[in-house]
Amino acid sequence: MLDLSDLDWHLVTPDELFTRLSTSIQQGLSKDQVQRRITEYGLNVPSKPPSHLARQIFGYFFGGFGSILLGGSILVFIAWKPLGRPPSNANLALAIVLFVVFIVQAGFNAWQDWSSSRVMNSITTMLPDNCIVRRDGVQTEIVATELVPGDLVHIKSGNKLAADMRFVEISSDAKFDRAILTGKP
Repeated sequence: MLDLSDLDWHLVTPDELFTRLSTSIQQGLSKDQVQRRITEYGLNVPSKPPSHLARQIFGYFFGGFGSILLGGSILVFIAWKPLGRPPSNANLALAIVLFVVFIVQAGFNAWQDWSSSRVMNSITTMLPDNCIVRRDGVQTEIVATELVPGDLVHIKSGNKLAADMRFVEISSDAKFDRAILTGKP
């Protein structure tokens, strides 16, 4: 696995960047280079996180205070009938209440997880559909999923970024809206 502290794309000069990526600011990538990189890196789409459904469900029930609630419910239930002489109805009621709270907190955890995953999935709808790149010396509009490392992307005012990018030329009046990332305007 790659150690993030070894990444230096933001530190190298644009000329070194062009050399590493076998591209140039005048020509961009060739069709052959694009095909090889699509084969090597795949399409420019966010990868789905691995699904650990059994671990998630276990976490819904036993994460946080879930195990304490279940343990308390079992102990109070034992105190009601097997150990209670005579059995106390208050212990039975408390055991049932603790078990119901155990189930409700698991449902709430699942709902929170589902709600936050919907928000994360909505971020993919904010990605642009198309972008302008320089390939074989010509500016071309392509589907954003076909971007590959080394593509020279031309960005105009109001464009959304279709991938992680390194800026090599920028106007002095460029402004960036990072509110989607930070939550602050």
